[in-house]
Amino acid sequence: MPSLWIWPFELMEKIGEGGMGVVYKARYVKDDRLFAVKLIPTEITNPTLLARFEREISVLKTLRHPNIVRAFGGVCEDKQRFYAMELVDGGTLWDKIQNAGYLEWQKVTDYGQQMCAALAYAHSKKIVHRDVKPNNFLITKAGQVKLSDFGLVSVMSEARLTADGRTMGTVQYMSPEQIRGKPPLTHASDLYSLGCVFYEMLTGNPPFEYDNPATTMHAHLGEQVKPISSVNKDVPRELDRLVMQLLEKKIDDRPESALEVAERLSRIRLSPQLIDTTASSTSAVKMTPDAADLIEPEQLSTVYAVFEKTLKVFWVALCASFLLMAAVWTVSLFQSDPGTELWIETFQTHSDQRVREAAAFSLMKLSENDRDLQDLLMEAAEDTSNPVGVRTAALNALASQQEAIGRFHSRLNRLAKSDKEEAVRVAAAAGLQPLR
Repeated sequence: MPSLWIWPFELMEKIGEGGMGVVYKARYVKDDRLFAVKLIPTEITNPTLLARFEREISVLKTLRHPNIVRAFGGVCEDKQRFYAMELVDGGTLWDKIQNAGYLEWQKVTDYGQQMCAALAYAHSKKIVHRDVKPNNFLITKAGQVKLSDFGLVSVMSEARLTADGRTMGTVQYMSPEQIRGKPPLTHASDLYSLGCVFYEMLTGNPPFEYDNPATTMHAHLGEQVKPISSVNKDVPRELDRLVMQLLEKKIDDRPESALEVAERLSRIRLSPQLIDTTASSTSAVKMTPDAADLIEPEQLSTVYAVFEKTLKVFWVALCASFLLMAAVWTVSLFQSDPGTELWIETFQTHSDQRVREAAAFSLMKLSENDRDLQDLLMEAAEDTSNPVGVRTAALNALASQQEAIGRFHSRLNRLAKSDKEEAVRVAAAAGLQPLR
C-alpha cells in the first residue's frame, strides 16, 4: 500500500476514526520523529463540522498539561484541514477495559486521579469537554493517562457551535442536562460523564446501555443506577459511594469539582480499610466505633481525620475539634496540620509505588506556596533510585505551580534533555511549557 502524504508528514497507518476526523500515525520527514496527525477528509464540507475542527485546534493549542494530549499546531487552509499531536503509544482506556473485562479498583483510583487532573485543568480554563468517555482517554506504556479529542468542547460563557436544544456526545456517557440540550453546560456535566467512565472501569459496562439510544438517554434522565457493589464485591464502599454521587441526576448533588473527586480518590487509595459506607450516595458515612458519634456524616469526604487515624498520633478530642473546622477548610489549614507529615512519609517510604504516586498528587495541593515541599518533590523527581512512576508523579505535581516551574527551570530543563527515562523527559518538558 503506497504511503499517503500531507506535507511535511508521511501518514503511515490509521490508528483512530470518529465523527470529527481520522487519526494517523505519521512520520515528520524533517527529523523522522513520530506524531499522530488528525485530519478531516476532504469530502466533508459541512460548515459546522469544519468550524468545530478549527475550534478543537485553537483550544488544544492553549492547553499545556501532563494529562492532556499535546497539540503542535495545524493547517486550516484549502480543502485539507489537519493538525499534529503527540503520539500516545499505549492504546485507550476502552482497550484496557475490553482486554481485562474490568479494572482493579486500585488501578481505577490511579487512573482516576490523572483523569481528574486533566479535567480540573480544563475546567480552570472554563472549558467543558462534553465527550468524556473511555475512548478519549489515551494511556502511555508508562501508565500516564492523557485526555484527548476536544472536538465537542464548549467554552463557558462563549457562543456555541451547536444550536440550542441539539444533543451532541456519546449517549452512554451523557449527563441528564446534556441530553435535555439546555445550555450552557458546566463542568458538572463532565463530572457525570466521568462517573459513567468510572462505573465502566469497575464493572465492565457503562451504567446504562440499551439497544435503543433513546432508551439509554431516558435511563440517564430518570432510572436509578445499579450499585457497583452488586456487580463487583471487591470495590471499597466509599469508592462505590463516590461514583454514585457523580451519577446523581441533579447537578447540586454531585461533587463540586474534579479536584474534590481526585482528593477523595487519593484517600480511598491510601486507606480503603478505614472507610465504611453504604453503596448509596445518600447514606450516612460511618467510622470506627470510638469516633462514630463525634463526626457528622457529610463531613468525612473533606477531612483528613482518616489519615490521622492511621498514624494514631491524635487523640479523639483533637480529631473532633479539627472536624468542626472542615467547613472552612483551606490550603493553609492543611499546611499547618501535622497530617502533612503522613503524606511526606507515604510519598518517600511506602512500599507500593502506586500509593506513592497518589501521595504525590496530594502533595501537589499542599506544596502551593510551600518551598520546602516543592524542594522535596523536585529532589524526588531527580532521584534515579525512585521508580519512574514516582518521579513522573512528582514532576506532574510541580507542573501545576508556576512559581515552582520558574524556580526549577534549569533542573527541569536538564531532566527534559538528558534523563535516561523517556517518561521523565516527557513529564519535565510538559512542566516547562508554561514558560515557553
